[in-house]
Amino acid sequence: MKKLLLCLFLLLLAVPADADGGDLVWKEFESRWMKAFTPGSVTVQDQGQVKICTLDEGVTATFFLNADDKVERAVVVNTAASSARYFEGVAQTIKVLAGQIPQAEAVSAAFATVQPATLWRAIGDFCFERVQDSDAGWFFYASRNEQCPTEVR
Repeated sequence: MKKLLLCLFLLLLAVPADADGGDLVWKEFESRWMKAFTPGSVTVQDQGQVKICTLDEGVTATFFLNADDKVERAVVVNTAASSARYFEGVAQTIKVLAGQIPQAEAVSAAFATVQPATLWRAIGDFCFERVQDSDAGWFFYASRNEQCPTEVR
């Protein structure tokens, strides 16, 4: 019994303190999110609780913050004909929001391709969704939500 309790205690110590990146305040989130991009290649418009990051012409990532200055929702949009920056933005958003959750890599890999056009995955406290609109482009949604999907039906 003592060995079992010791093992459980050691297991709890091994879990990273920031297992959920969705609990980061904006400045910490922004710092981690920007690590995937060349310095100066992303512009950020600060509109208070809404942060709009332009990754490329036709590619934006918009982050909506709650009252605690934490990301509550994110939308990555690609209205360009094709853009690797869209997939980079999606992957980085999943990576930072999911933190150290074990399924994060698999979820990120699922969103790294264009098939299927409509896709959703729930992980941790977040719902990740994607849809392609033939007229408008690609839309990726990340939301702190117990129900999933919320945008794609």
